Amino acid sequence: MRDFTRQPKVIEFQIDADVFRCHPRLPAQVLIDFALKADAMGDNPTGEQGIQAMLDVLQATLIPEHFTRFRDRMGDAGNPIDFEQVNEVVPYIMEEYGLRPTAPSGESSDGPSSQESGTSLTASTSPVELISASSPSIAS
Repeated sequence: MRDFTRQPKVIEFQIDADVFRCHPRLPAQVLIDFALKADAMGDNPTGEQGIQAMLDVLQATLIPEHFTRFRDRMGDAGNPIDFEQVNEVVPYIMEEYGLRPTAPSGESSDGPSSQESGTSLTASTSPVELISASSPSIAS
């Protein structure tokens, strides 16, 4: 008998003194929902759609109390998480779940070809691009 059991994965990251933890595994339906939303947005999502997609990724992946703390800090002038940090965190989270763009980014360096985990995405890759590029094809 083949065993399809997956071991839970610890996915954490730190911003300043706060450590944020993601769910150890994502339900398949979450990925299906992302794929459907990305398809509905098309190739040119509005700014509002892109921001909502980013928040959806964070809400679906972060443990609820960690998402609340993350979202609160996004609006906290005294202890902020800035937009550049968000643009780095979202691709990192998605890559940790095995979601990667199917085509390499147009920006690249002359550095070594072997990369450590978390370095294959650029901050310029939007969550919508990541979701649509990594989504399974869903037949109608």
